[in-house]
Amino acid sequence: MKRLNTSGSHVVALVVGVLVVGVIGMAGYKVWQNSKTPVTDTATTVKTSSAVPSTIKSNADLTNASKALDDSSAQVNSNLDDNSLNSDLNDLL
Repeated sequence: MKRLNTSGSHVVALVVGVLVVGVIGMAGYKVWQNSKTPVTDTATTVKTSSAVPSTIKSNADLTNASKALDDSSAQVNSNLDDNSLNSDLNDLL
């Protein structure tokens, strides 16, 4: 029976293993870097004109919170553009 020369096969297996570990390491590094940087979207940031209480303790606090929500919803509604929304939906379909 003829014996094959397999003296270099362990080197190939080692290179493949190092490549797999490297690819997994780079993917993990990218995920880690993306999780470190805070994502801020200026389009959804809404500044309220009235002070919003952290906890509602009285009827005045409830009124202030309601007013702040009404102001922010008006700002959000003014930022919406029906034509761009319709074109984006048509592009998706």
